[in-house]
Amino acid sequence: MTQTIATSPRDPNPESGTHNHPVWGPLARHAIRRLQDDLAQRLMPSWDPALDPEDMDLPELLEAAMSPPGSAALDALNTSPCAQNISPEECEAIAEVGGDPTATASNGSPQPRILLPASKLIPLLRLAASIGSLEDRDAMLVPGAITVIEGIPGNLIDAIKKLLPHALPQSWSLAMSMGRLPREKPYLLVLGPELMNGKISDHAERGFAAELASAIDMRVPILILLPDVATAPEVLHHPPVQRRAFAPLSAEILITALRATHSATGRIDEAAVRVALPDDTLLSDLDALSLSLAMRAPTAKAVAERIAALTVKAPRAAADGPWLEDIHGDTPALRAARQIVRDLRIWKQGEVAWQDLTRTLLLYGPPGTGKSWIARAMGNSAGFAVVTGTFGEWQAAGHLGDMLREMRRTFREARAKAPTVLIIDEIDAVGSRDDHDQHNRSYRTQVINAFLAEMDAIAREEGVIGTCNHPQFIDPVVLRAGRFDMKIALPLPDIEGLFSVFRHCLPDWREGDLRDLAVRAVGCSAADVDAAIRQTRAMARGQKRDMTLSDLQRVFRVTHDPAIDRRVALHECGHAIVCAALDLGPVRRVYLDRDGGGGTVFDTTAKHGLLCDMQDRLVQLLAGRAAERLVLGDVSAGAGEDPNPIWQWPPPSPRESRCDTGWEATARSGPPIPRP
Repeated sequence: MTQTIATSPRDPNPESGTHNHPVWGPLARHAIRRLQDDLAQRLMPSWDPALDPEDMDLPELLEAAMSPPGSAALDALNTSPCAQNISPEECEAIAEVGGDPTATASNGSPQPRILLPASKLIPLLRLAASIGSLEDRDAMLVPGAITVIEGIPGNLIDAIKKLLPHALPQSWSLAMSMGRLPREKPYLLVLGPELMNGKISDHAERGFAAELASAIDMRVPILILLPDVATAPEVLHHPPVQRRAFAPLSAEILITALRATHSATGRIDEAAVRVALPDDTLLSDLDALSLSLAMRAPTAKAVAERIAALTVKAPRAAADGPWLEDIHGDTPALRAARQIVRDLRIWKQGEVAWQDLTRTLLLYGPPGTGKSWIARAMGNSAGFAVVTGTFGEWQAAGHLGDMLREMRRTFREARAKAPTVLIIDEIDAVGSRDDHDQHNRSYRTQVINAFLAEMDAIAREEGVIGTCNHPQFIDPVVLRAGRFDMKIALPLPDIEGLFSVFRHCLPDWREGDLRDLAVRAVGCSAADVDAAIRQTRAMARGQKRDMTLSDLQRVFRVTHDPAIDRRVALHECGHAIVCAALDLGPVRRVYLDRDGGGGTVFDTTAKHGLLCDMQDRLVQLLAGRAAERLVLGDVSAGAGEDPNPIWQWPPPSPRESRCDTGWEATARSGPPIPRP
């Protein structure tokens, strides 16, 4: 398996001070010194700005009276505010006028002599954070080493190439193509596909593949810079290739930058900066222009405050779609969704490697239970782009070639927008190669093979969430771990789940009213609730008025006979009690449904298949009737297994069984349609 390195943001061996320093800190300081030296050389009379038009304004960034290059100020990490020979009285005076005593040198200057431009410094530090420690950098330079840094924004590729020498040892050089290899110094060969207007042409891909094939035959260390629109070739997904994600902007990177740009001592009021900065999720979305604007503030704290103001987002509107934080309940599906979202967030912050995540999920259950709704909420809450594809849409494109083209287009879109949550609806339409029906067998085989190839490629790059109604119809190879790591049943929502649906659809209504409606709607799917609200609102519009609570209370009315409900409850309790008494398996759910029936769902414990095991199972099936006779004196018309086989998937472990009261209809109906 490809090894993707995600460097820890903290060094396990803390230095002195309030906070530990990142493991890439020494490499960052090395790179900053080399950048300072480079900029200092630009002030020499021999430098001609016409040779580098992008840096024509550099003299304006440098002070005339400059200390010797390579100042050791950045090594002074003592956080004592008065360690730079400033009296406590002077510290207080500086703080009173809004300055930073920690950043002020004994000569009264709070600014470094070499003013590093943020447009160079921030990408350089993100590069250092992507590489890791000095030891990681040195391992990257070992003969035969191949390192990939992927996910680099296309507009930063050229800047990274220019800044890369600052991260290398003094004696090393770079080779940017196979046609220009140095003969004397040790060098790092840098490769990558060429971008044209933010895209990679087929010609560029072929050229990159050819250069890579030639380079692999050599023993020189290779660094591959992949823009965010590129996908790593298959050969780079295997050892000994080291893959690293390009580090997003974070608080650690900003604080390291501010020590170099807003301090004459190499120190800043770090505690105040950390308090003012937004979290890393918001920082990672900050655009370069906004960051440059914030960096113009006079102190590090003021920079952090400006960034916080620039990253404030307007409150989410209902039209933004569902958010996982707004969905109440503690069902297995919600627990799995929250776990995956937590993992995706910490991966985005660089704290865990991609291959260590549970990143693919299949949600299955009856139609309308909110599978796609939860999947979309996961994408919103993780802060990822959301791309949706359905087998129905792909198949509607036409014949086999058209269908496969549309399928591949959806997967390409997901890769182009990475990091992405890809939602694939109606996966059960993929079929199975084990189906004995010979009709269209070749078509099914080609569709499944193409789908497997796309799944294998994208599962290494982004999150994938699949939804389906009938997983037992899907080829087992599609469902194996690695393609879908978790498979979670999504039954009809409970009261908390329904409350979340009502709150999403009616965000301005009182919580008490929404909870009353949720109780009334038990047994409805999320789609039932959404459709009923839309129809009721349309009815109210026809009467030239707003929809009211009483309108929805009439729609979601409960018409059960309490005596029948009591009998059903006793029946289901009989099933549950015998499950526990005979150790048949843990009971997961006992419920009454909207149609007057009920059910008991439990995980069956593995048995030997002896006669006594079969007798225990029969006893459990008849226990509902026995409970009715014991408590009520007589037995109702019937009971039996659920006619829908979905809840017995996936065998053999864990196996879920269900006993149902005979009143349950085989096809559930939603709430009555309101009539004007």
